[in-house]
Amino acid sequence: MRKILMSVGGALLAVACSSQKPVARVDDSGLARLNEAQMEPVDSARVEEGRAQDSLAKARAREADARARLEVAKSERGVADAQLKRALAERDLLKKQYASKDKLAEIDQEVAASQDRVHASDLKSQYLQLMISVAEAERKLAEAQVLTAQALTEQAKHQAMRAGNVPEAASVNAGDIDQRVAEAQGREASILYNRWQQADARARTLARPSTMSVPPPTGEPTSN
Repeated sequence: MRKILMSVGGALLAVACSSQKPVARVDDSGLARLNEAQMEPVDSARVEEGRAQDSLAKARAREADARARLEVAKSERGVADAQLKRALAERDLLKKQYASKDKLAEIDQEVAASQDRVHASDLKSQYLQLMISVAEAERKLAEAQVLTAQALTEQAKHQAMRAGNVPEAASVNAGDIDQRVAEAQGREASILYNRWQQADARARTLARPSTMSVPPPTGEPTSN
């Protein structure tokens, strides 16, 4: 199964990376000649394109939000680091001044709290970096889905005008439109395949047998 998916992925990648021709666009003026029933496939394609555009806008917003939160986390990390440095400097000063045990215990607690804040800030930044990677992958997939939806809309318009014997259908070659659809679908499928590979790699890592040694049995064996 894995070999089949890898071969499919290679084929999809080849399609996605193939040389692009100029975008084939249909002369929309011919759509005015179609009746409501003939326009149904076009309207449906436009609805799907609108949904794809909405999904892309949301994906971009999520990515921008994650990046903004990371910048805030970086600022928080700077503040936590400054607090830790001040606490360490104060502790060194108190030691040089032979401060009381209570004072030293108090500053030790402050140092420990500052270290915890620095550690928490680092964990937060790591989490947000992961969220950015996820959001970026979602945005790239959404962009590919928009291109696919746009290509399918052009295809639906051309097919509707050809079925309605509209002269404007001759303004573009059907083969160019079909190729654009295939290339857009290939890019989208290649992104999905890459995401499957990443998920598969993570699953295999988690499924590896533990290398931890088995602890020896406790207690003395009982004799029969």
